[in-house]
Amino acid sequence: VLQHVRLPLLSPKFLVGTVGSDPLIKSDEECRDLVDEAKNYLLLPQERPLMQGPRTRPRKPIRCGEVLFAVGGWCSGDAISSVERYDPQTNEWRMVASMSKRRCGVGV
Repeated sequence: VLQHVRLPLLSPKFLVGTVGSDPLIKSDEECRDLVDEAKNYLLLPQERPLMQGPRTRPRKPIRCGEVLFAVGGWCSGDAISSVERYDPQTNEWRMVASMSKRRCGVGV
């Protein structure tokens, strides 16, 4: 999953302090390589033209009809089953059908 995250576009402080210090990231060679790639991108601005790729391009603007879903979460000390839908065109959040089970930490 981490290979799809645009790590080079993160702030250096967040990349080093949060991502790079995470035990799961530190324990996996491929993840460490991705963090190193991002650090090189941030530390060597003169080399950036040679380092372009999918992780260095900002995401495209949202197209008409695209929405974002927030699934599950944590509220008042318990996991929740709600699913919310955000429409950036109208700047509105709406509840949609809930999940059959409570979930938290799913990152969706």
